[in-house]
Amino acid sequence: MDWLIVVLRFLHIFFGVFWAGAVFTTARFVLPTVAASGPEGQRFMFRLTMERGLTRAMIAAGTISVLAGLALLWHDSAGFNGAWMGSGMGVMLSLGGLAAIGALATGYRSAMFASRLGKLIGAMQGQGGPPTAEQQAEAQRLGARLARGARAVAVQLVIAVVCMAVARYVVF
Repeated sequence: MDWLIVVLRFLHIFFGVFWAGAVFTTARFVLPTVAASGPEGQRFMFRLTMERGLTRAMIAAGTISVLAGLALLWHDSAGFNGAWMGSGMGVMLSLGGLAAIGALATGYRSAMFASRLGKLIGAMQGQGGPPTAEQQAEAQRLGARLARGARAVAVQLVIAVVCMAVARYVVF
């Protein structure tokens, strides 16, 4: 038994499941609820992402999953051998990997919006009075960008999961 492959598969699947589950839950349930909850939702999102570190955890999980997946693809393809990469399995795993890399890149960009939103919400909470209209507008703008990014990551991860789930059964 090749223990390195076992460890890589564990890392790829464990962190991939966490990443996809966290993104799907955030995009479908958490962000719409936060948007509908006004200032209370903003405080909750600040605590979830900045204080509890959800954004960092999702980025770390995605990074680990993608790196382990690339190592597994390199191993399975015997160093990205062209004949294997052109097979049904090679093509599907490659497409899934590209979708995951796109999701990770989009997630990094969304994390920047989450960080800016978290700092803004922290400043709004620390000023002692109600937020200004400009602060509220900026928070809503950043929240909307974050929601769009989360939906884009979710779509890319659906593509990645589907490609990887069916790769073994695709024959050209």
